[in-house]
Amino acid sequence: MRYTVAILLIAAAMPAPARAQVDAALAGTWTLGGEAGRGGRGAVPGVPVATRLVIKVAPGQVTVDSNTGSAESIQTAVYKLDGSETTVPGPLGWTVKAKAAWKDSALVVSTIRSLEGPNGPIGAEIVDVYTVTGDALTIERTQGRNKQKLSYKRQS
Repeated sequence: MRYTVAILLIAAAMPAPARAQVDAALAGTWTLGGEAGRGGRGAVPGVPVATRLVIKVAPGQVTVDSNTGSAESIQTAVYKLDGSETTVPGPLGWTVKAKAAWKDSALVVSTIRSLEGPNGPIGAEIVDVYTVTGDALTIERTQGRNKQKLSYKRQS
């Protein structure tokens, strides 16, 4: 019993984990850095690029509002961080499922899009890796052999 109490007191005295710092760094409003913000080998086919992101971080989930909808309307994706799959917005007629997790100091979101085609289901997997350095957010997007690097700046 004494050992349990001692361990709990030591744990309570420890500084907040680094994860909380990562969470705080990712949260905010981000704007695409102009044409220079679209690095890599060009756009990933069929995946719209948001020019503005609003990211909110809460225990167990990350919410991303982006202007990737029809006529740049805002779409909201909620990513659970417990490893479970969630349905997120996507193109009309497509089913879009995503899983998200922290990997070191990056948020990794794996999305699978599927559509029932005339010859059976078709689909695509897209992986977005979100990293923050100072007031810069970088999203490295991969779909098959296509890669794209998007650079965003934090808005005050």
